[in-house]
Amino acid sequence: MIELHFHCLPGIDDGPGDWDEAVALCRAAADEGTETIVATPHVLRDPWLNEDQKARDGQIAKLNSLLDGRPAILPGSEYWFGSDMLALLERGSVGPMTTLNRGRYLLVEFPPGEVPSLANAAFHELGLMGITPVVAHPERNQAFARNPARLGELVERGAVVQVTAASLLGELGLRVQQAALELFEAGMLHLVSSDAHSLSARPPRLAAAREWVRRSWGDEVEGALFDLNPRAVLSSQPLPYMGPGSP
Repeated sequence: MIELHFHCLPGIDDGPGDWDEAVALCRAAADEGTETIVATPHVLRDPWLNEDQKARDGQIAKLNSLLDGRPAILPGSEYWFGSDMLALLERGSVGPMTTLNRGRYLLVEFPPGEVPSLANAAFHELGLMGITPVVAHPERNQAFARNPARLGELVERGAVVQVTAASLLGELGLRVQQAALELFEAGMLHLVSSDAHSLSARPPRLAAAREWVRRSWGDEVEGALFDLNPRAVLSSQPLPYMGPGSP
């Protein structure tokens, strides 16, 4: 399996506090069948600015050395949406944002209480740049809960949607679980990730979520959400599965 949203770099956000915790968190993911993790530390979310890509790359290299390939860690980030997103992205390797595996997909988190109106135009411009925005855990966002059509507007402008594994399992509350189910029914659930932070706060739950999807929605959806789509992200290809009824 592939984890596309995972906080495993120590001491730089609300993920693991030290290297021992980081290794233990990644090993736990490997033990449940995860072969590849994209490290997605918070970027430009106060107080976790993490503006130096090279510093993060150094941590990834050290973590890969400690893990000896089990699992493999790839670069990424979770960008806190701001009005200067396009300008920052244009800075490339000297800017703060790392796309998932340095490909065409960018993980974007919105403030829990609002989705700025300028996001529509910004997401359109991302598409013109060849970048696909991945909206992180909208089922947990109060703004999308108040106005689900707002997410649909972003999907129409090229975004894809990542839901948290624990949300599907009901571990974040029934309201959040229901919101995740409604996203699937609306064709707006494309990726599932643990968004793991620690073994105690939010542990890896991808295997349990995969089994839940298999039992609830069938083998075809399971394979799409946990194999086909994540691999397409890593290789910068269009997602082969875009929801019920898609080819």
